[in-house]
Amino acid sequence: MINLTKIFIENGNALFTVEGINEYRRGGEDNEYGDYPKIFRVSEKGDAIYEDSRLFGRGMNISKVGNTCVTLYTYNMLGKKSVGRLRYEDITIIKETKETKDIPGFEGTLEALNELTIIK
Repeated sequence: MINLTKIFIENGNALFTVEGINEYRRGGEDNEYGDYPKIFRVSEKGDAIYEDSRLFGRGMNISKVGNTCVTLYTYNMLGKKSVGRLRYEDITIIKETKETKDIPGFEGTLEALNELTIIK
């Protein structure tokens, strides 16, 4: 089975949210302050993930894009390495900011792609 979230992360330039990670900011239909899902972005090369809300936001490097999760790492200013994992089932792709590369045998819209399961 091909995981479409994995494909979006590998291609880069995607915006996404992670279930359970929120931030206090303006949002929603009425543009009021509240807890809303934090938006992350994948770098153009697909080698790092950053907070989207900051110009030079905090980020983590991608060490592995596996079958069930993406593994991230960073170093603090004292050189201590921190490692984290994001499970694909917790990630919701908001939009991809560059053209989608062709997926063999698929013809359709991005909305249809979000609900598609491909079994080999």
